[in-house]
Amino acid sequence: MKWSELRRIAENKGWYLYRRGGRHDIYRHKEKDYPIEIERHDSQEIRQGLFYKLKKQIGF
Repeated sequence: MKWSELRRIAENKGWYLYRRGGRHDIYRHKEKDYPIEIERHDSQEIRQGLFYKLKKQIGF
């Protein structure tokens, strides 16, 4: 999966852009206590271990 696809899924699940970091965008959710970081390398594939971690945090 590419970063752009993950960003789109996260936004559809209720995550919103909180702020832009140096190389990452910080997203928050109104019902979750923790932020997630999504890299801005839209066309690159996500590493598999990181993908599973973010998938669990986003909730899909």
